Amino acid sequence: MDEIKTIEIRKLKLDDVPDLIKRLSEESLLYLKHFTAFELSDKSLTTILTRAVKDKYFGMFFGDEIVGFYMLRGFDEGFEVPSYGVIILSKFSNKGLSRLTLYHAFSLCRLNNIKKLMLKVRPENKHAKNLYESLGFKKTGFDSENGNFIYHKSLPS
Repeated sequence: MDEIKTIEIRKLKLDDVPDLIKRLSEESLLYLKHFTAFELSDKSLTTILTRAVKDKYFGMFFGDEIVGFYMLRGFDEGFEVPSYGVIILSKFSNKGLSRLTLYHAFSLCRLNNIKKLMLKVRPENKHAKNLYESLGFKKTGFDSENGNFIYHKSLPS
């Protein structure tokens, strides 16, 4: 049997950015089209991580390999309800990693007394919508600026 690698979710570091961006740049534009939170570039992500105070950005690692990241942001802009976003490399999609980041986010929010979570999703992204709805997210609106559905989930204490 080959080595059993572990999965780790940890704070995304500036040192992680070049490898993450390199791996994301190898993805097809079709695959990346659903991620619209910000430009996926070294400069953009480095700036975001450098400026983040309350916002949280986590890398997901399989062994030593970065396989995606997720974020809880909006705190630095004064919002009480964080916005969740995730991207997992296509090679690692459909393996439960997005679901794992959501459970991580739920626990982190509950431990920090955050009562609600928000996310936006493209209407055509059926796989993501099914995941979010299966975990109790409810469609609460539509963002006419970017064409995304808005979802919320209440988090019990």
